[in-house]
Amino acid sequence: MIKRIVVENGAYSCRNMGDVAMLQVVVDRLTALWPQATIKVLTTNPNQLLRFCPSVVPVVVDFESRRAWLSGISVLGRFRQKLPAKLSSSLEMLEEQFWLRFPGANDLCINLRARALGKPLPAPPARYRNLLIEADLVAICGGGFINDCFKESACDLLDELKAVLHAGVPVVAFGQGIGPITDPALEAKARAVLPHLKTIGLREGRSSLPLLESLGVPRDRIHVTGDDAIEPAMLRRPSSLGNAIGVNLRLADYAGTDETTADKLREPLRRAAQALNSSLIPVLISFHNVFHNKIDSDREAVGRLLDDGNQGSHAVTESPDDVIGVIGKCRVVVTGSYHGAVFALAQGIPVVGLWQSEYYEQKFTGLQQQFPGGCLLIDLKLPSASAEIEDAIHEAWESAERVRESLIEAAVRQVELGRALYQAAHALISLE
Repeated sequence: MIKRIVVENGAYSCRNMGDVAMLQVVVDRLTALWPQATIKVLTTNPNQLLRFCPSVVPVVVDFESRRAWLSGISVLGRFRQKLPAKLSSSLEMLEEQFWLRFPGANDLCINLRARALGKPLPAPPARYRNLLIEADLVAICGGGFINDCFKESACDLLDELKAVLHAGVPVVAFGQGIGPITDPALEAKARAVLPHLKTIGLREGRSSLPLLESLGVPRDRIHVTGDDAIEPAMLRRPSSLGNAIGVNLRLADYAGTDETTADKLREPLRRAAQALNSSLIPVLISFHNVFHNKIDSDREAVGRLLDDGNQGSHAVTESPDDVIGVIGKCRVVVTGSYHGAVFALAQGIPVVGLWQSEYYEQKFTGLQQQFPGGCLLIDLKLPSASAEIEDAIHEAWESAERVRESLIEAAVRQVELGRALYQAAHALISLE
């Protein structure tokens, strides 16, 4: 019987409203399937988590304990790196098996090494490990974090899952965007772990599906369902299209953008809005402050883009419902955020997607396949990007009425596929 569920997710801080929307859907669906289970959600912001998911038990991520536990995979550290490659590889496999099979002894080795280095551990490795391996089910909540852009956190997650699977705990994943993966170490970990998950639900099938197949994941465990965050947006869609142009810009390393991107886009957006007798309104998804020394706050980024002294605030508060409501006032959404596009398309609103990195190209081209006719894409690296954006806004504006019903139908189909996968996962796990 499933009594304890742990949810791993990409929304630790609950500051990205796309991640939060996915988490809310996962919690609601898991609660409906296992009403007697306690659902523990990993977080760094328990108050914010309870604001959005009041029924869960927040578990503050103990990064020190986690780091100590995961460090045990290579307890020999630099010593092994000095050995011949073949010997080093053999020792690496032995270390991993020791880490998996003898956790108590491994913890002792970790503590001894820390003391020898004069760096005693601030937290016991077992604290974080036990949270996971004592669960009855681990669910990976929707996210696009298993890829080269987030290699370090992706490798940590895969190492965690390897220990969970070794302990016999079933693992399921929903609403995933996988890849791109070209880093050899990340690829090796993904190949060793992902084929053993009970089921993997994907946001899109264009890139993630062939990647998982190449990593050895059995085809019958892979299901293309669309993004879990489609459901709340689809359910809140207005009865008719709005008249505004929603604007989002993501400035971050992983998006390949910087402050000059706003300068490139500002005038084309203003010209299009004036020509269409429309207004530009901010669509804010991420409320983080800093990411890798770059802005990862849509409030700041959109403020730069609109040259807005209020930094694009416009009385927008931080919740998925608020963002969905703002987007519902639009006829077209121009966005550098993937979930800005998801929330729009799910309401039957066409999108102009802006990308400048392979990571975002994969996100948007996958979404384009999931919502045929609703997503025009602009490569911001091209010199002609500014002119193309203006043309794309006009094209999306003219097509909005025509494509609205087909986009809503695509959203409904994906919600049905997502719900069916959760039901299938419940049946599969209940049989064990």
